[in-house]
Amino acid sequence: MKGISALGDTAGKVWLLLLINALLWALLPWLSAYSLPLDVVEGLFWGQEWQWGYYKHPPLPSWLVQLSWLALADLGPFLLSQLTILTTLLFVWLLGLRLLGGEKAALGTLLLLGVYYFTWPTPEYNHNIAQMPFWAAATYFYHCAITDGRYRSWLLVGLFAGLGLLTKYVMVVLLAAMFLHLLTQQEARKQLLRWPLWSGVLLMAAIFLPHLLWLIQHDFLPLSYAGKRSGGAAGLEAHLLGPLKFLLVQLLDHLPLVLLLAASGFFTSSLWCRDQADVQAKWFLFCLGLGPALLTALGAGLTGTGLRDMWGTPMWNLSGLLLAAWLITPLAALQQKKLLRNTLVMVLLLVMLRLMDMSLLPYLKDKPSRIAWPDKAMAVELEKIWADQTGCPLDIVASEYWLGGLMALRASTQPSVLIDGRLDYSPWIDEARLTQSGALLIWQQGDEVPTDLAWLGAIAAQGAITLDWPMGSAAPLQLHWAVVAPAYSCD
Repeated sequence: MKGISALGDTAGKVWLLLLINALLWALLPWLSAYSLPLDVVEGLFWGQEWQWGYYKHPPLPSWLVQLSWLALADLGPFLLSQLTILTTLLFVWLLGLRLLGGEKAALGTLLLLGVYYFTWPTPEYNHNIAQMPFWAAATYFYHCAITDGRYRSWLLVGLFAGLGLLTKYVMVVLLAAMFLHLLTQQEARKQLLRWPLWSGVLLMAAIFLPHLLWLIQHDFLPLSYAGKRSGGAAGLEAHLLGPLKFLLVQLLDHLPLVLLLAASGFFTSSLWCRDQADVQAKWFLFCLGLGPALLTALGAGLTGTGLRDMWGTPMWNLSGLLLAAWLITPLAALQQKKLLRNTLVMVLLLVMLRLMDMSLLPYLKDKPSRIAWPDKAMAVELEKIWADQTGCPLDIVASEYWLGGLMALRASTQPSVLIDGRLDYSPWIDEARLTQSGALLIWQQGDEVPTDLAWLGAIAAQGAITLDWPMGSAAPLQLHWAVVAPAYSCD
């Protein structure tokens, strides 16, 4: 009974620390930011259109961030991001309970706070962060499925894998790692010939099907965009140096974890062993914990496809459990206390450094960060200009995605954004709507209307506005505008 009590006490302390971490990363960045982060703004103006896909990504994160904003305004995306992280940690903990037992599960979950992706970038909710809980849930239910073979387990794998694919296509790397792991399991691979596994595959396909149809209708725009974004290298750089750099950056993203273990006195051979955890559990953690990143690097090396470091965001949910599998437990009470204390110190230090980055650096740089834009003043002034010129409600803003997204977010009419003047990037707008509603064109550089916006119609009025930055000491922001008048009068 004493051991069970100590075990529950450890898990309780770990989850209390995880909740403190989530609250700090949700509330303090929200209180410090004047405007929302770049990826959040982009997701919001996509989400308000409720499409089955967007020119960069699948749709699910945009829907979720839009719902969070509708429910809680600017606080919503910050809370959504931390709920995403907490959900990820929950499934990691549940998997740890199945594989390693209570104390190792708690320790493996706690150690994830030392992985870069679980702290520093989380104030900016985006597709990388959105995929983390679906990745973790699919991994957890995959282990359930290969051990019990039930329809319920395989259907849940299919559910979360399908939702993961609706979040970001890198989910296919996890599915590949699962398949390769399945082939190594003599009993589990027999399930390839049974209906429960294929029921999960069918459910995953059904969830993904509407987006697949959207891809076909829109010439696979996200894949074309990803190809352009990841291109640029060739030869040795593309096939060897790029993949090695990706893996090196992923290793460096674990540096806070290494420092945490060192500060907590874990770098001593008396705390580690090779045979306390089950061999099959370790093999599972190796395949699903390291396999996706290794397969990503291998695929890039073979094809020459460029890699983005942040694509590794969902791949490291099992890093803590991998380490915990080799720890000798139970840990001494003093060792546990030291680890918990140092983790709390690390969390507080990282949050304070992030706040300094958000709040102080704008005063040290010539160009303020995205979270320090005069978005509300910009929307008020430009919407007034549109009303004075046309007498109509603002329906369409034509601009690059940042300026257009700020207008869609802050203008009273929540206009649609014609991204870079491209109808293929903005399928919620067609030429008939453009002619009927007109458009407000916005850009930053140069007095002349940019080429990609000039085709939109005759310019009825044109000018510029100057706005002071709400944070920092940079020169005032100058924005240029032009009005393509609606085809009808609103007077």
